[in-house]
Amino acid sequence: MIDKIYDFWGIKSEHIFGDEFTGYEDLYPEFDKHTKETYAADPEGTIDSVFNLYRNRGLVPVVYYTEEGLRTACRTFRSKSGNGVSAGRIGLGNNAGQTINRFIFTNMQTAEPKGRGSNSLRDRFNHDTKLKRAIRICFEFREGNHLVYPTAMRRALELVTGENVTNFKAQNAKAIVEYLCPDIWGRVYDYSCGYGGRLLGITSSNMNYNYIGTDPNTETYEYLKYLNEIIGSNAEIYCETSQDFEPEDIDCAFSSPPYFNLEKYSDEDTQCMNQFKTLDDWFEGYVEPTMLNIHKGLRECGVFATNIADYKATGGEYKVVDRWIETAERIGFEHSETIKMMLNTRPGVGNDKLAGKEKWEGVYVFTK
Repeated sequence: MIDKIYDFWGIKSEHIFGDEFTGYEDLYPEFDKHTKETYAADPEGTIDSVFNLYRNRGLVPVVYYTEEGLRTACRTFRSKSGNGVSAGRIGLGNNAGQTINRFIFTNMQTAEPKGRGSNSLRDRFNHDTKLKRAIRICFEFREGNHLVYPTAMRRALELVTGENVTNFKAQNAKAIVEYLCPDIWGRVYDYSCGYGGRLLGITSSNMNYNYIGTDPNTETYEYLKYLNEIIGSNAEIYCETSQDFEPEDIDCAFSSPPYFNLEKYSDEDTQCMNQFKTLDDWFEGYVEPTMLNIHKGLRECGVFATNIADYKATGGEYKVVDRWIETAERIGFEHSETIKMMLNTRPGVGNDKLAGKEKWEGVYVFTK
């Protein structure tokens, strides 16, 4: 599997500078020659110089690993503490583990947000104009040293034109489940595994949860099994749809399911966007059967939770939150609380709690 992942990213032996690497370590002295002073003196020339360094090497500026590096990173993640649920919210941060999933789940780079074609980090890096725009952002908005190192470049590319297909933060998953299910060895069902954020977070908890997960995407399933092997957990992962899979004796069901037509993950028939052509069809064919299976398999004191949000995409605005709650209550759940999961904003926008300006998504919690 590591060879398949390396092939996707274009990693060769000469790019590996340790168990955790960017592939640009030998170019750091060249990057350091490009400062705010050199940019002020010759903006376009400086941008072109940095652009050539990146384009000639050709590696997307993310963190890469060897297999031993992955195992070490997963052990390190397990020992990290993050923001927990407090006063009904999870604060910003909790970014540990993101580099692990970004590296393994290469199909995140081929998913399409909002039906507009792929606009992944890799796509932006390979687009000359977007890469140059990201370099300009680094010089104009960053401070200090190492202005155009790979970490800075990756963050700048994420700010360039349009939406990103994102992964659920592993530390947020860990915090939410520890809050919802304070039972050691509890059985936790992830009904839409996705790119492994919840798998990593939940199996890394000191509560020693028993994780059960489903995802019908065959490529994602292979990466989930690989991540599970790297973590060294005994998680049960099934390549099935949640409308077909029937969990048993679960203490907590938590996931962030596909938002109908917000993101296209593959061309497989089992994908929600391909199966259901209208929002009504999606609720009838995906949401209701999934909820019924969870309600049946949930223990009497168990908890069902969903991270979902209203959104805009091709075809208009989609109001799904209220309908999700209404559907759950009709099936036999009671909406008990909403956890605010704070989201990062673009520079200059910012979260301002005192002014009532905050960007967040809800985790909607239900009991039987």
